Amino acid sequence: MTLLMHQQPELPLGITSRERPPARRPPGGASLDERFDAFHSAHPWVYEALEELMVEWVKSGGGPIGIKALFEQLRWSSRQVDGGEPFRLNNNFTSRYARLLCARHPEWAGVFQLRHLRTRGRRELELDAGDHVK
Repeated sequence: MTLLMHQQPELPLGITSRERPPARRPPGGASLDERFDAFHSAHPWVYEALEELMVEWVKSGGGPIGIKALFEQLRWSSRQVDGGEPFRLNNNFTSRYARLLCARHPEWAGVFQLRHLRTRGRRELELDAGDHVK
């Protein structure tokens, strides 16, 4: 069978294109915002590292950038280890980190393209007097 680069073989997975994947959040499980808040509290160095990468980017004259590009840079450059396992960053948190960076650095608001959040009941990002997420 010869395939061109733009063609992809169909796999016999029995999934139709109209089927939706099951809900990712188990009933009674923590919301994305709750998981982000817990992760951010447990690993404050992630925000600090993203902030440093952003400072370098802005100082070098960089224009708009996607938060995922910073996430990938952090993945490749980070030597942080958690419990003996390689540290993992959840892509689901990128939008929250972009909003947090913009909240703490309003001058960066035009650097990230922020989309409407799809999660229900998402509170607006608020910072307390110590500049931490409420």
